Amino acid sequence: MSDDMRTVIWDAPGHVSLQQRPVPTPGDGEVLVEVLTNGLCSTDYPIVAGQVAGSWPGMILGHEPVARVIALGKGVSHPQIGDRVILDTMIACGTCRFCQEGHTELCAHSDEIGFSVDGNWSDFAVLPAANLHVLPDTIGDLAGTTIEALTCQMGGVEALNVGFGESAVIVGSGLAALTFVQLLRLRGAGHVAVVMRDYADRMALARQFGADQIVTPDETGVLRTAGRIAADDGFDITIDAVGTMETTLTTLGLARRGGRVLLYGLRSAHVDRFPIGDTIFRNLTLYGHTSAPWLWQAALDLVGRGQLQTDVMVGGVIELEEVPALLNGPRQRGGPLKRVIRVRGN
Repeated sequence: MSDDMRTVIWDAPGHVSLQQRPVPTPGDGEVLVEVLTNGLCSTDYPIVAGQVAGSWPGMILGHEPVARVIALGKGVSHPQIGDRVILDTMIACGTCRFCQEGHTELCAHSDEIGFSVDGNWSDFAVLPAANLHVLPDTIGDLAGTTIEALTCQMGGVEALNVGFGESAVIVGSGLAALTFVQLLRLRGAGHVAVVMRDYADRMALARQFGADQIVTPDETGVLRTAGRIAADDGFDITIDAVGTMETTLTTLGLARRGGRVLLYGLRSAHVDRFPIGDTIFRNLTLYGHTSAPWLWQAALDLVGRGQLQTDVMVGGVIELEEVPALLNGPRQRGGPLKRVIRVRGN
């Protein structure tokens, strides 16, 4: 193994570069991994744009690795050398009220790998052993890059406490939106609608996953013509899987009186003209949700047993050297649902 490795570094807002860095050495409670594949997440774009608080120029990006353990630090007995692993990115303090209550995702003193500390768009990485989950043989290197985001989406759906037969609408055209369709069906939702851009392949996947209605953003009025939705004047559950001012306002507007709204997308940091009065008088309940560390095993089980399809949404496999050209230019619209960086894997 060489003393140096390739890394993708965030240099400054709007710019990343491929650089050489020394191969790190695992410390106490850490392991050294050989990175096989790594997902390119929608949140990597605002990090590169300089819109994510806590991220800093000079850091290694990446937080969705599938990797193989090649060396153990002191005190590590699990995972073992040779295991394929995936990463829970949250490094919590372990002592605050939330950590003590088992909600490390709420820790106010936490760091997050790939967000506030170095990530793993690199040939090798040192990772905390306690944050690693062994990937079963039933899940490949490409599909494994979707599990971290899946736990977040599952946490959002769990928070909504979906009831059998409830109506739901998702605003979004990406992997998260299509995953929400599947999760809502698994939880027993009734009428499921999607507001998405006119991408034929993604619309086909939404139908395959169980969407009853699919409309483009300028057709949202059609959604209210379905029987129960029309009678209730909106949906029981609405989900914004994009996170712009327009999609957030659309998501709020589609909720029925007393409805539940999940704000999941992170495209923008704030929303102008937020309808405070309308939200209050219509008695809407708003949810924000990201990490759900207690759902990792459930996510692995769902994907491993084929109850949730993520592999069909993975495409656009690129090499590590191609990442700067992709991220230093304007974001492409309508490309592959999930881009994956092949570092050393298949």
